[in-house]
Amino acid sequence: MKRWILFTLILVLTLSMTGCSKTKVDVPDREVPISQEAADRLEEKLTHLDFSSGQATLTVTESEITSYINLKLLDEDIPIEHPTIWFEKGKVYVTGKLRKDTLPVGGDAALIVDLSVQDGDLHIRVEKAVIGGIPVPGKVLDKLTDLANEYASAQIGPWTITQLTVETGKATVTVRR
Repeated sequence: MKRWILFTLILVLTLSMTGCSKTKVDVPDREVPISQEAADRLEEKLTHLDFSSGQATLTVTESEITSYINLKLLDEDIPIEHPTIWFEKGKVYVTGKLRKDTLPVGGDAALIVDLSVQDGDLHIRVEKAVIGGIPVPGKVLDKLTDLANEYASAQIGPWTITQLTVETGKATVTVRR
């Protein structure tokens, strides 16, 4: 939580000094349904990953990941409401509303993330982010990218990613222990 506050404080100061104009992120033009069934389906997939061959493949749909996050993971410590995730041709689009009660800045937020695999590790690059209609400057995006990669590395741990594909509507990852 402290990182979110620090990041947001840096973001607000940077935006106020640069005088950025209002803009938006063009997200895919399709609705992502949220359902308990989709969240349960993803939970079932995660529970039953089959590593009998030494590796496992997981395919996740937009509806599954968006439902899972909205219905199973969101709690008071996460300062975003109504997150929606789209998968589109190698990119991940995320939108939501930052809560002003936990951060010094709030409003509609969106970002575009490029995912790739480098030497068996997930590599995340935040390409663009907008908060409250104001674009996040490049240096802040770089810091956000560093934090995202640090977090992903800690979460993935000893697993090696052998393949990652992000297509329209779904993402597939193959990991090896």
